Order: sequence, then structure tokens, then C-alpha cells
Amino acid sequence: MGQGMVPCIWEARIMRLVLLSISAFAMSTPALAADKPSKMSREIAAVADTLNNPSTQRAIEGTLGSLMDALLDLRVDGFAKAMEPLNKGKPLKMKGKTLREMAEREDRNFEEKLDKGTHMLVGGMGALSSALAQMAPQLEAAMEKMEDEIEKIDVKLPKTN
Repeated sequence: MGQGMVPCIWEARIMRLVLLSISAFAMSTPALAADKPSKMSREIAAVADTLNNPSTQRAIEGTLGSLMDALLDLRVDGFAKAMEPLNKGKPLKMKGKTLREMAEREDRNFEEKLDKGTHMLVGGMGALSSALAQMAPQLEAAMEKMEDEIEKIDVKLPKTN
């Protein structure tokens, strides 16, 4: 991520652009005729349904928040001590500090930005999986075509013993 482990504005814009591009691609390609959805399509759709469920999203956000809290409460004393040789032997002023304290020193709104970034990430996972579910038939058709082409190449290759 950007400086201070906080998603910067450009990263958020890039994520939106990627999600919008995938969604546009998925909607612009015609679905295969009235074929029964494949196992892969059904599985991706099930994942998309799960990731788009608000209860699931809240649970994922809560879990990610707890993991981040544990990481942010990590004291940096050991790291600071290890870095002293690179600082001409001078002690770094990090004694007793946590990653959270250091991040908040850089940006008072760090926690709020982290929460918003986590919320965007979880929502993006749902949107991305929905786009993949829509694209699954086209992806499967492309994979079948690639397999056919590989078989053609394999037939033309000389056999070695």
C-alpha cells in the first residue's frame, strides 16, 4: 500500500478502474446460449453470492480488523534495535512504540482510513467475484479452445524416446 500502510487515493482509483473494467467486460460479452451453467460457473456464482452477502462482509471486515489490530499492536523495539547498525550505531527513537502509534503519528486519521480501506476491499471482493461469475462461460470457452490448440501442437511435435 501507499505510505504508512494506508491506501492512497491512487490505489483506490486503480482498484475501482480494475473492478469497473472487469464488470464492463463481463456485461459486454454475450452469455453462451441456453446452456446449463457449468460446475465452475455455479461454484463461482456461489462464492459471489456469499461475498456479496452483507452479513458475510461484516464478518470478513471484523476478522480483518482483528488481524490488523493484532499487527498494529506489535511493538517495534526489536526492529529498532536491529536497525541501529544502519543508523551508525545510534538508537532509533522507537522504544516502547507500536506500529499503530507510528502510523498515527504520520496520520491522525489512520484508523478511519484503514477501516474505510478494509470496507472497500471487502466490497471489491464481492464485485470481482460477481464479474468472474458472469465471465465464467467465456473463460471456460477460451480454456477449451486453448486445450484444442495445445493438442494440435502436441500432435505436430516429434516424439522423443
